[in-house]
Amino acid sequence: MNRHVTTAAIALAAAALVTGCSAATTGASDTAQNPKTGPIAQESSTVDKAHWPTSTPRNGLAKGLSLPLEDYMQTYQDTVALDNGARDLQKKCMADYGLTITLPPAGSTPPPNDNDANIERRYGITDRDTAEKYGYGLPDYLVQNPQGAKLPTMTVEETEVFSGYTSLNPRDLSRAAAPATFKGKKIHENGCAGWADSQLGGASADFSLASELNGQSLAQSLKEPVVQEVIADWSKCMSGKGYTVDSPYDADKVVVHIDGSPSQDEIDVAVADIDCKEATDLVKVWNGTETAIQQQLIADHRSELAKPKESNASAVAAAQKALVK
Repeated sequence: MNRHVTTAAIALAAAALVTGCSAATTGASDTAQNPKTGPIAQESSTVDKAHWPTSTPRNGLAKGLSLPLEDYMQTYQDTVALDNGARDLQKKCMADYGLTITLPPAGSTPPPNDNDANIERRYGITDRDTAEKYGYGLPDYLVQNPQGAKLPTMTVEETEVFSGYTSLNPRDLSRAAAPATFKGKKIHENGCAGWADSQLGGASADFSLASELNGQSLAQSLKEPVVQEVIADWSKCMSGKGYTVDSPYDADKVVVHIDGSPSQDEIDVAVADIDCKEATDLVKVWNGTETAIQQQLIADHRSELAKPKESNASAVAAAQKALVK
């Protein structure tokens, strides 16, 4: 995983959060709490939650900040809950065919942010402690544990029953549909994975509109005079520290990145970047402006946004129910 992901790319990305595969075992022993949707499905006791992203940042200039559209996005805890529920159902489904597979626990490879808003780096880097260690890069645990767990190696029969196809990779050009039955028992459409998803109903939760509006609000905020003014103030502050840069999204380009540990030059620029944001109150001003924009976007699309939110809540509840059966 590349440690240096440009701030602009991070801020504008609208990729949905995933934990890897949509199946896992569960050895539940403790329960996490999602402040927006309530208790989540139990996750494996072997999962270290120390690096799970929080619903709002706990450190840095973005501490406690959020955006209205986050209420219409799937959180990482929701994703883990759904994965655990699906994986438990898949495990039981495979057992119905006399097959046993071991799947990676959900929540073992957390992403750097809780949802698509990526408030931690939406307006550029915001945490001074992180900048002092990694410059513009990601912390070690995110580099060493890139998001996404891998499915285990399966036999041909296990693959067919699990996925409904001869390969787990949807981009495999040689992939074909599995036989209709396994040992006389009909294989589910899209296998046990598809059957589990249908039981939870999570597939109907399409968050693409929230992601699209999330990108629109950021682009629109950049055109607002108050944001342009605070960015100009930030740029002037950076100039006073010896760095010529017009936008926080270009700050990481001031230095040449090298593989491995960040150079002292990179750390110096990153710390100056954050200090100038603090001096100009850039993060709070920008966030406040974008909050107003998002509130209007929500008012314009409320009914469309509500449907996937409700579907997601129902799917999470179904996942919880599946785990206690």
